Amino acid sequence: MNLVKGKILDAKECDDILGNLEQHILDTMSKGRLNAETVISACDKVVNTLDEAEYLNVMRELGIDEALGKMYIDEFKHAFSRESLMYRMKVELGDSFSEIVTYNPMYKDFAVSSQILPLGVLLHVAAGNADGLPAFSVLEGLLTGNINILKLPAAEGGISVRLLLELIKAEPVLAEYIYVFDYSSKDIEHIERLISVTDAVIVWGGKEAVSAFRKMIPPNIKLIEWGHKISFAYVTKQGITTEGLKGLAKNIADTGQLLCSSIQGIFVDTDNMEEVYEFCNKFLPVLNNEIANRPVKAGIGIKSQVALRLYAEELEGIYKNNRIFRGDSCSLIAYTDKIMDTSIQFGNAWVRPLRQSEMLSALRPYKNYLQTVGLLCGPHEVQLLTDILFKTGVVRVCKGENMSIDYTGIPHDGEYPLRRYTKIVHTEKD
Repeated sequence: MNLVKGKILDAKECDDILGNLEQHILDTMSKGRLNAETVISACDKVVNTLDEAEYLNVMRELGIDEALGKMYIDEFKHAFSRESLMYRMKVELGDSFSEIVTYNPMYKDFAVSSQILPLGVLLHVAAGNADGLPAFSVLEGLLTGNINILKLPAAEGGISVRLLLELIKAEPVLAEYIYVFDYSSKDIEHIERLISVTDAVIVWGGKEAVSAFRKMIPPNIKLIEWGHKISFAYVTKQGITTEGLKGLAKNIADTGQLLCSSIQGIFVDTDNMEEVYEFCNKFLPVLNNEIANRPVKAGIGIKSQVALRLYAEELEGIYKNNRIFRGDSCSLIAYTDKIMDTSIQFGNAWVRPLRQSEMLSALRPYKNYLQTVGLLCGPHEVQLLTDILFKTGVVRVCKGENMSIDYTGIPHDGEYPLRRYTKIVHTEKD
C-alpha cells in the first residue's frame, strides 16, 4: 500500500511521484518548518476519536486476540496522548526544545544562539516483527519536524497506513510530511532513489538488513541503526518465586517471543545441570498455564517449523547432553553451554547455567546485541547483578512481566530516538 500526500496510490502513480520526489520535498521545505504542537494536536485528536472496534477487527484478522489487542490500543492511547508526547519531548530534547537559546561562550567576546532543528528528510526502513511499529517510527520523525518516507515491511498488515491516514485526517498539513511506499528491499533501483533524497536512513532490522543498506547509502547520508536485539531472564535461587516465574511466562506468552524485548531464554545462577533441570520442571507448568490462557496464534507453517526444530533438538541432545521439557504447546530446552542466541519462539525458550562470577565474561561478547533482562533475585542481589548486566551491554533491567511494556520516556536500545533525528545548529550573534 502506497500513501503520498494523503492519497492511496498504485504502483504507476508512485513511479510518477518518485521521478519528481526531490522537487516535492523542496516545495515542502520552502513553506517553513513543521511545528511539534501541530503533530501533538493531531495525535491527541486521533486518540480521542479512535474507533477501537475497527482496530480490534483488523488485529483479529492478523491473528492478535482481543485481550492483547485491547492492551495494544491502551498503550497506543497512552503513547499518543498530548501529556505523554509533551513529556517525551522534554525528556529527550530538553525543556527548551522549541526555543532559540542565546549565550556567551566562555572566553569569547561574541554571543551564540543555539537551536534544535530536524535533520530534514528521513527514510524509515521498517521491520515486520511488530504491527504498527512503522507508524510509530514516522511519528518520531514528525515530532522532530522531519519529512518522512516509510518503506513498509513485506508482512505489514495495514495498521501503520491506517494510523497515518488518521493523523492526516486530524491535521491535513501533515500530508506533505508523510510518504509511504511498499517497494521490496530487493527493488534496489527504487530504494536507491528513495535514499538519494534523504538526510538520514533509519533501518530497523538485523545484521543482514543493516549491512545491505550500509552498502547502498552514500557517505553524505547518515545511517541510523535500530538493529535486532536479544533479551533474556536471569534467575537466582532467591528469586525463584511463584509470582516471579509467572511474570516470565506472561512475557513469553504475550509476545510470542517476537519482540526485541521478549524473553528468548533464561540463565540460571548455577553451574550444576541438575539445578537447571530442577528449574525447568518448576517453570514448565507455569509457562504451560500462561500459554493455555493466551495461545500463540502461529500459522500451520510456523507450527511445522517449530515441531521440526524441536525434533532436531531432541536428536542433537542425545550427543550434547541437552534435554527438552515439553508442555502442551510450549517447551524448555536445557543446554549445557553458555551461548546467547534466539529461541525457537512461540512459547519455546532455552535454559542455560551461568554463575554470577561468569556473567561478564560470558555475555560481554554479545554487547551490541543485548537489550532487556528480566531479573529474578533476592533484594540484596539486585544492585550487584544490575551493575554487572549493564557492563555486559544490557540497557534495561526490570521484572519479567514488564520487559515488553513501554512507558513515556523509555529509551530505545539505550538511546533517545528524538535526539538522533535532530541536529543542533549555532548562529553567531552581533
